[in-house]
Amino acid sequence: MTTSIPQRTLIVGLGNPILGDDGVGWRIAEEVSRSSGIPLGDAPLHPSRREPVTIERYSLAGLSLMERLIGYDRVILIDALNTGLRPQGTVVCFTLAEMDDLTCGHSASAHDVSLKQALKLGRSMGEPLPDDAQVHVVAVEAQHVYDFKEDLSPAIAAAVPLAVQKVLDLIGWPK
Repeated sequence: MTTSIPQRTLIVGLGNPILGDDGVGWRIAEEVSRSSGIPLGDAPLHPSRREPVTIERYSLAGLSLMERLIGYDRVILIDALNTGLRPQGTVVCFTLAEMDDLTCGHSASAHDVSLKQALKLGRSMGEPLPDDAQVHVVAVEAQHVYDFKEDLSPAIAAAVPLAVQKVLDLIGWPK
């Protein structure tokens, strides 16, 4: 009889909750927590014991975000996306493997390194990080990501329940 090690999943709401629609990732993470009963919290960088699913909120990118993903088998990133290609409030889902690497070529700060490059660097240093195919992105097309306000615009707020359901579907909730 073989026993399988449970897959550890990290759900991360990204963004800044005081910059209008940029806070949608945090709001979705909070709603996923409320809907699933999985506690929301900021865990230590390397907790000694991990739950099968952890939900956190960060205002991080690049190398700093990569450090938070160490030790997880699967990650679901929730964020605003500002491409201008879709109507405001459109929810899109894809994996990091399906996404182009938009590396800027700068290394002056952790924000200048793409997540793909940060994960590649971490893996080359032997860190246990998920494969790009196991990093899922649930994003909401949003235009007003620099407005100093805590409320979401109506189109973005209306997208929150759909994005919450996409995240719950990814983790197979309810169990």
